[in-house]
Amino acid sequence: MNHKTATNGSNTVGAQAIALKPPARSKSWEQFKRKVYSLSMVRKICSVLIFLAVWTVVVRFIPNFHQIPPPEQVFMAIFKIKLSVFGLEIVRSLYRVLSGFFLGIIVGFPIGVAIGYSRIFNPLLFPAVEMVRPIPPIAWIPLSVLFFVNIESQIIFLTFYGAFFPTVYNTVGGISGVDIRLPRAAMSFGVNKTQLLFRVILPAASPQIFAGLKIAIGITWLMVVAAEMIASKGGLGYLIWYNHTVMNYPFVFVGMGTIGVIGALCSVGVDRVGKRFTKWLDIF
Repeated sequence: MNHKTATNGSNTVGAQAIALKPPARSKSWEQFKRKVYSLSMVRKICSVLIFLAVWTVVVRFIPNFHQIPPPEQVFMAIFKIKLSVFGLEIVRSLYRVLSGFFLGIIVGFPIGVAIGYSRIFNPLLFPAVEMVRPIPPIAWIPLSVLFFVNIESQIIFLTFYGAFFPTVYNTVGGISGVDIRLPRAAMSFGVNKTQLLFRVILPAASPQIFAGLKIAIGITWLMVVAAEMIASKGGLGYLIWYNHTVMNYPFVFVGMGTIGVIGALCSVGVDRVGKRFTKWLDIF
């Protein structure tokens, strides 16, 4: 009887404890709350506010900067934008950037692997790549007219050129910087050269490779804006240049801010993909 009473009592206490326990919240929600309320997020918000404050002070109190629109004018200009036209220009620029970026990866990554990993291809490819690298991308604009009849192809070629060299050199640097003990340890287990490349070398080099891709996506945005200003065939670069010619400077700043936001999102996207390929970094 006492045993039954004790059992019933413990069950009652357990039930009360479960009833009093607050509902469990999902882990993702808790992580989101921590990010929002973290000191790092507060610093980021303060950084934006300080930037806007400095912008306002410079425009209002320095004589040579009176023609620059203050933040409130730029903010009001956002509501005057025709979303259909503006959205089309964003899509055009984004298509050109991503086309050149992925072409740069498709061509530049294998060349970087060949230079960094192969003793045969290194002397064959690296001198030519090193000779072409110092040529500024803008210098290729006259020649791109000869290479490509279509203006769209010329713009994509310039964005490709901007993404090509960061991809190649960071791939070479990543492979060259792999700790020699890693391939030696793998070879002691009897792996062949192909397995060594794909299972040891490239995973170890991937942090620097993705760092190069983040640089590449930034340069492609620089190149697409310059090319669109010269070609006058639509895009955010053309939109900025057109509003400059008609002295509509609030819209110039809106275009510049849009490029900054979309470019930052592209970098975040590359970083997220890079983290999926470098999960082993979380172990250390």
